[in-house]
Amino acid sequence: MSVAGLEVSVDGDALRLSGRLDFANAAAAYRAISTRLVAGIVRIDLSALGQADSATLACLLAWRAQSERAGRMLVLSALPESLHALAQVSGVDGLLQEVTPAAA
Repeated sequence: MSVAGLEVSVDGDALRLSGRLDFANAAAAYRAISTRLVAGIVRIDLSALGQADSATLACLLAWRAQSERAGRMLVLSALPESLHALAQVSGVDGLLQEVTPAAA
């Protein structure tokens, strides 16, 4: 699946994002990935994500909330350091730390 600069591949119950997830494609990516979360995705691998901004952070937090409402824990792996820093500045770093395994 591709969304304007963002490639999303599915591996069982995990999604791997590569490319960019930013203001330019966040709305389309949010809708596309939300559909996958409903289908049972429980992990998002961000190791190949190149460009990210506050829209990326907003999507991650919204997907986490959506998963929790469905009774599942969404695990984020390989969260880029730039997103950690942005989350810290925004005061939401605790929310991401809860779902990011230390050994991801």
